[in-house]
Amino acid sequence: MASTAQEAQATATRQCIVKTETHPSQRSSVDVATDRTTAPMDLNLASNISFGAGGQENLQQIGGSRNVQYNAIINYHSGRAQEPTRTSPPPSSTVPFHRDRNFVDRPELEILDEKLSVWNEKVALVGIGGVGKSQLAIEFCYRVRERSPEVWTFWIHASSAARFDADIRKLACDAEIPGWDDPKADAFGLVYSWLRNERNGKWILVLDNVDDASFLFDKRDENDKNARVRMAYLPPCAHGSTLITSRSRAAAARLADECNIVVVNRMGEAAALALLEKKLGQSPAVEDMQKLADALGYMPLALAQAGAYIKQRGSSYSIGHYLTRFKKSEKSQTRLLTSGSKELRRDEEAQDSIILTWQISFDTIRATRPSAADLLSLMSMYNYQGIPENLLRTRRSGTKPSARPPLGPNDARSDIDESPSASDDEDLEEDEFRDDISTLENFLFISTTFSNVAFEMHPLLQLAARVWLRSHELYQEWARKAIEQLDEALPNGDYENWGRCDELYPHVQSTLGLQLDDREASLRRATIQYKAAWFDSTRGLWSKAKELAASCHNMRRKTLGLEDKETLKAQDFYAGVLRTQGNYKAAEELYRRALEGLEKGLGKEHLFTLIGVNNLAGVLQVQGDYKAAEKLHRRALEGLEKVLGKEHPDTLMSVNGLAQVLQVRGENEAAEKLHRQVLEGREKVLGKEHPYTLMSVNNLAEVLQVQGDYEATEKLHRRALEGSEKVLGKEHPDTLTSVNNLAGVLQAQRDYEAAEKLYRQALEGREKVLGKEHPNTLMSVNNLAGVLQAQGDYKAAETLHRHALEGLEKGLGKEHPFTLTSVDNLVAVLHAQGDYVAAEKLLRRVLDGSEKVLGHADECIVCRNVDGMRRSEV
Repeated sequence: MASTAQEAQATATRQCIVKTETHPSQRSSVDVATDRTTAPMDLNLASNISFGAGGQENLQQIGGSRNVQYNAIINYHSGRAQEPTRTSPPPSSTVPFHRDRNFVDRPELEILDEKLSVWNEKVALVGIGGVGKSQLAIEFCYRVRERSPEVWTFWIHASSAARFDADIRKLACDAEIPGWDDPKADAFGLVYSWLRNERNGKWILVLDNVDDASFLFDKRDENDKNARVRMAYLPPCAHGSTLITSRSRAAAARLADECNIVVVNRMGEAAALALLEKKLGQSPAVEDMQKLADALGYMPLALAQAGAYIKQRGSSYSIGHYLTRFKKSEKSQTRLLTSGSKELRRDEEAQDSIILTWQISFDTIRATRPSAADLLSLMSMYNYQGIPENLLRTRRSGTKPSARPPLGPNDARSDIDESPSASDDEDLEEDEFRDDISTLENFLFISTTFSNVAFEMHPLLQLAARVWLRSHELYQEWARKAIEQLDEALPNGDYENWGRCDELYPHVQSTLGLQLDDREASLRRATIQYKAAWFDSTRGLWSKAKELAASCHNMRRKTLGLEDKETLKAQDFYAGVLRTQGNYKAAEELYRRALEGLEKGLGKEHLFTLIGVNNLAGVLQVQGDYKAAEKLHRRALEGLEKVLGKEHPDTLMSVNGLAQVLQVRGENEAAEKLHRQVLEGREKVLGKEHPYTLMSVNNLAEVLQVQGDYEATEKLHRRALEGSEKVLGKEHPDTLTSVNNLAGVLQAQRDYEAAEKLYRQALEGREKVLGKEHPNTLMSVNNLAGVLQAQGDYKAAETLHRHALEGLEKGLGKEHPFTLTSVDNLVAVLHAQGDYVAAEKLLRRVLDGSEKVLGHADECIVCRNVDGMRRSEV
């Protein structure tokens, strides 16, 4: 199904930040129907700017202007202000970190105050990892909120596209932007419009950890030439400014002017000693602190960690003890940490100092609390942000993954997963886990996210942990463990699991880069790819799904062999992905090979085999081999009813496939009966708004339209479209199918203007999502030509029909039923223009081709409405 920006937004809604008084920042196979079926505003903290009594500000609006009277003085220091009446929540902060009460003033803060004293600015903090860029940004935000409570402060994690996209959705939730809780809404568009609107208030937006800015200038959808790049959704405006933190000056230069790049250097001596004194909670000898600060390269992160380590050891442990061990281990630990790691030797000195500091703490935790060290090792293998608790909790060794992983993105599936049994010592395990978390937090190795259900680690800390694990020959052990935990936690990609899949998807991407030398771990990672590909395919992200599915198939084929059932299931799944992309011949070949192997290895009546039969029937159906498809659908249905029962979703999938074949062969009454059976079953089992159910609504509408019941058809199509937009989003392929189908029934009722508008909407969406050469896109071209022809625009219609025909001949072949339908439509427009000779010639081709392919020359009339044929895979 579709990318679930909408589903992810709904999930974010359930996990929204809760406001508190003490912390201002704390409020703040699937049934898919593809077309087969500035004015500067001073924020200077040293001076006041105010409007005099009776002053006015004109705000331009669409359709006119709005005049706002300011009868009070607005003071940006005291926070006293009389704001316009707002229905939205008051300005707040989404900074996801508590304020550091031990923060030490640094000169960079004064520079930030100066540069951000006017609006519409982009300022970047640049420096090496651990230098304190984010801490400066956090403190700056808190100071802004203290002195200017009418200013919003937003925090966006920008280390990757996945984290950036998630926080854009979270921003919409935190600000309660109108429409934020609507699953069909585009969170990016909502945020863009909200930030631009001056009436929503002034804002400071932090882009944290932009170490590689390239993804910010990538389109959200690479298939769409007109798509916006991510950075375009953060508009420059006279009431907002952006603060960037980055380890890369080049990345920062892409976002901010050179004059607005602030280089964050190591701490000066005075600041370093003040930080150490606060972290230690005492006043050691200045000389000792100077030695420690010098040994740690005056890096804030290293100083904070060392202070926490010394304090945790108690009053009897001094800076001298720490320095003695530091110097003793430097030679041996440096050799261990840099052995075979050229990248480490190329690091700057300050970064080396941080790694050495972490090395000491790793050893201490390992010696004092091994379970906490284990937890840290596990966390180092995942994405450094948003690590959920349930991904870290140890599972019983006997627990196995799902008995049957997903078979294909558009295919029948059967969920027979088994949940792991609960621990007999649940309370004890909970206490142990909390103690481990507390240990890591005490060493400042991890932080808890705002919702207190996920954790974060600095990426450099993760790197240091992995290097340390390699030096102790423990890397493979924890890489395997991370893969096992993620495989257990990641569900299949069906609609009801989208929220969980979206949460874990960044960790899937991270584990794909782990170096594995273990056969079992590699196979489990292939299963992770399998489930992630399923998730992508149901969201309509078929290119991503294809890449993951191919990788899974190759790994299983090389490791297990061609005849292993896991290889065959991966092959069947990969075939399904190819089918969604219109590569029917390749899909058929893989389906046939997979089915042959399943029949041989499992038998003809096994569940997996029956699903393979159903899937092969589906791809034969879209290629026009209706007799073979019907035979296979009946075989699959008979077997699935015996194995699963008549109301199981997989059984209903098979009923639906048979109904589609009967419909395209003109047996409309029988098809209608089966479609009603499927719809009733899905409403009962899955619910009225499930994507599968909505596709059944669509399919029933199609068979009613063929029978001329346009009123009922239109009603059903509107229900399907409304539900699909809500559940899947406006750009999901299934939603675009519903748009196309509604246009068809409107055209049948001669509402040509409305039909044309919808056809153009469907065509534009398909070109963006599927590409211009996808069969579904070409069918949209054909359909648009048809409505133009109905309105008398024969030249435009002929041009589009020829374009569609050329593409279909290239992609599907000259004798495919869809191609013959396109020829038939071109005949009609030529005839309407009086070109009888050319029309007759093409008509003979239609009659000969339909006789050869379909068995009856007049059966092509059934194909006249292309959409009646292409909905054959639901």
